[in-house]
Amino acid sequence: MMTDEDILKKLEDSTKNATRHQLETLQSILERQSGVRYLQPYLSGCCAIDAATYKRAVPLSCYDDYADHINQLAGGDHGQNDQPLLSVDPLVCFFYSSGTSLMKPKLIPYFDSALSKAASQIAHQGSGAILRRLFPPKHDVNKILFFIYSNNITTTKAGFKVMAASAFPLQGLVRAFSFFESKWEQLCDDLENGCPCLDITEVAMRDSVIEVLGGPQPDLSKRIRSICGESNWSGIFSKLWPNVRYIKCITTGSMRQYCSKIKNYAGEVPVLGGDYFASECCVGINLDITQPPQTTRFVMLPTAAYFEFLPFDMEKNEAVGEETVDFSGVEIGKMYEVVVTTYRGFYRYRLGDIVKVVDFYNSSPQVEFVMRAPKGSFEIISERDLMSAMESFQMMLRNVMAVEIVEFAGYTNLESSPKKLMIFVEIREGCTKLRDSVAILRRCCSSLEDAFGSIYKVQRDRGEISPLSVSIVKPGTFDRLLQVAIEKGVPASQYKPPKIVRNREIVEFMEGCSLVTVRLDSLDG
Repeated sequence: MMTDEDILKKLEDSTKNATRHQLETLQSILERQSGVRYLQPYLSGCCAIDAATYKRAVPLSCYDDYADHINQLAGGDHGQNDQPLLSVDPLVCFFYSSGTSLMKPKLIPYFDSALSKAASQIAHQGSGAILRRLFPPKHDVNKILFFIYSNNITTTKAGFKVMAASAFPLQGLVRAFSFFESKWEQLCDDLENGCPCLDITEVAMRDSVIEVLGGPQPDLSKRIRSICGESNWSGIFSKLWPNVRYIKCITTGSMRQYCSKIKNYAGEVPVLGGDYFASECCVGINLDITQPPQTTRFVMLPTAAYFEFLPFDMEKNEAVGEETVDFSGVEIGKMYEVVVTTYRGFYRYRLGDIVKVVDFYNSSPQVEFVMRAPKGSFEIISERDLMSAMESFQMMLRNVMAVEIVEFAGYTNLESSPKKLMIFVEIREGCTKLRDSVAILRRCCSSLEDAFGSIYKVQRDRGEISPLSVSIVKPGTFDRLLQVAIEKGVPASQYKPPKIVRNREIVEFMEGCSLVTVRLDSLDG
């Protein structure tokens, strides 16, 4: 068994000649997978397949290009004439990806690939080694509390299991403690009684809790009451768990908005960032997990997959052509969409992530996660534009109206003429006073519009976009949206509240939950 030092040295060595490792990774994948049905139309007749030939012959792809093959696999069709569809390795199961902007989760096939296992293992072991180097295990305090939603495991027509991939998004932890903040008194009553209240109707869950409690727990109930009864919940983690050493979760991308809330709960307890691991493959590792989200960097893993980078123009909010560059071709300061060829059946697959190359670690690029890629040039604001504008909007609402934003999302109505941007905002408190504060809210909304990106501003000046519409929705609206997503098959552990909504059904749901809608040329409500 490798020691932590051995693991970190192996990671370090892989970044020293990253380009060579990348070519070897691609060669390993193609030597094993070039005969699959997906690749045959592009690679049949090719004798020697190097990186240049591969990129010239095989087009860039997205999930829709694999959907038919994946549905066939789920139904038990593994290919005809002994020609596998996506991978020569045995299919084990499927994982769900989030798919929350469209309320349609994607099925990611998991093939039993020895090469992929080895690459994933070194990435995950490296992540653990970095954590243990910062927080060496203590024999007297060596417990980990995981916040994981465990949904029912479903099966496909052919009997393959479909599971949610493990993830630790920050918003899930915030949601858990926000719920705890509103229900702690009931929890204490349940502890005193030794059983859950009647609101919990699931028999198996009730029986499990009763078994764990082993009867009334008056002392524990009293302790929690004394802690949670205080008006200030800052530092609540260390009050509940005095030996807590750190909180580790995903903090980048759309999770950044929840950082201030979790840091308030954490107090002096450090909040550590996660790694860049996607459902399709591991992408990058975070060597300095103490960095705040805005300065978190990931070192690309040269042996995890074959990576390409599609140049991305932030001003135009779209990719620049279809010519990619490899590790050696990226430039510091430039934006790119990540493209992967994996050990498990994805070939030149657009991952949908926009990253910024900020440096090199040895010869491997260091990247910052910027945002999810737009679905097309028709989108008038990017996820980053919206989040940046909402940060300023939050500060203004907090200072002027003493309210806190819980969640938000944006939608571009392309069917209206001119097209219209709609923002839906849920706030924690002050909702009953909104109708009396319309003038103030209007001024805040005007400042929000001024904070959007250049594409929005140019089209707005041309009259191609209607005045901004901002709807304040009922408390709990986004939680109800989560329930709708779960009912449609989205796993809660993978769910991330959509920032850019592309599903009309979600918009209609939000509009039905609206308390007040402010348009910069009129007012409803």
